[in-house]
Amino acid sequence: MDDLVKTQLLARDAGRNIEYRLESAREIARMYEGEPKTAAQLDACKIIYPGMADRKVLDAFRGLRSKLFGMNQGDGFVIMVSPVASGSGGSFVASNLAAAIALDNTKTALLVDCDLRNPGLHERLGVDCDVGLVDYIEHSEEISIERLIRPTGIPRLRLVPAGQRHESICDYFTSVPMEMFLDEVSSRYRERFVILDAPSVTESPDARILADLSDAVILCVGYAKSTRRQIAEAAAEINRDKLAGVVFSEGI
Repeated sequence: MDDLVKTQLLARDAGRNIEYRLESAREIARMYEGEPKTAAQLDACKIIYPGMADRKVLDAFRGLRSKLFGMNQGDGFVIMVSPVASGSGGSFVASNLAAAIALDNTKTALLVDCDLRNPGLHERLGVDCDVGLVDYIEHSEEISIERLIRPTGIPRLRLVPAGQRHESICDYFTSVPMEMFLDEVSSRYRERFVILDAPSVTESPDARILADLSDAVILCVGYAKSTRRQIAEAAAEINRDKLAGVVFSEGI
């Protein structure tokens, strides 16, 4: 193939990519966002945003986002975030990763609270929680997925609460309704990223099941919470091709 033909093909592909991104941005712009959160509210929620004082934290999550963008090979991408041990900042990392993805106006982030024993994302983000994921799995014939998805006041970021507090039972995440849920929400918008806030990978079988349903996995390590051996054991539970990285946090 001569250089002229190669140049023409590259130009054609670039044009298609630009048009795709523009159409994605137009589609996303029609989403209902709810009451926007102020900078003070985002600081109180410990959520990143442009112009925040701690630039290092913002840049760290943008860097993690870039790695995941590079791993994505399709429109729907599911990411599980799991702490190696409880109290290691899993929800902090999951919610801020979702916020970082949502900074791109051609992409959407759907944050799903999958910690059924200790759900808390709705409180962190100040979102009402009358029904959630568990309610849908138990009554998928009565509850629509639309009822689960909540605007957060952060552009392009949505939340699905866990719902009623429940002792974690692995059958929830191996169920047909759970597969239906993930298929639906991951394909609803172009460039949709679904972030599963999971329980500890070493303390709950749920996390290992959710890892199988995910395209990528991020492990969270809290300061002085886990030994190197425990981190290695947790990583060994995850398919190596899916392990996107290990994030060290202060367990916020």
